[in-house]
Amino acid sequence: MRCEEVQERLSALIDEQLSQTERERVLQHLYACEACSREYQELRRFVEFCRQLEAPEPRIDLWREFQPLLAEIIAEQRLPFAQRLRRQWSRLVSQVCYGIILFLQVVTYQLTITLSRYIVEPERPAYGRSAQG
Repeated sequence: MRCEEVQERLSALIDEQLSQTERERVLQHLYACEACSREYQELRRFVEFCRQLEAPEPRIDLWREFQPLLAEIIAEQRLPFAQRLRRQWSRLVSQVCYGIILFLQVVTYQLTITLSRYIVEPERPAYGRSAQG
């Protein structure tokens, strides 16, 4: 076997997923090839390390958060088509309105900045000088 073929099968060898003949061919190559043997040892150590890690415990209240959302989706799917369409339409309209409001705010802000460049402020008299001269 070539090194590339063996390296593709190293994970399967560690997980004991190779047939007996394929396993023997890979092991023969590992005995003869120092580079592949070194890579196999590194991969095996890494897999052992990962297997020793503890899986995090799932949050207990996850279902409590998920259940109302799921119930709402199921209830909405049970509605007649016309009511579902009306709900979806009202959501769409509200989202479009939010988009228009945001767009108008951006335009107003840009317009204010642009127009502020053209505002000419009146001259103010300097302190201590009289207006006559």
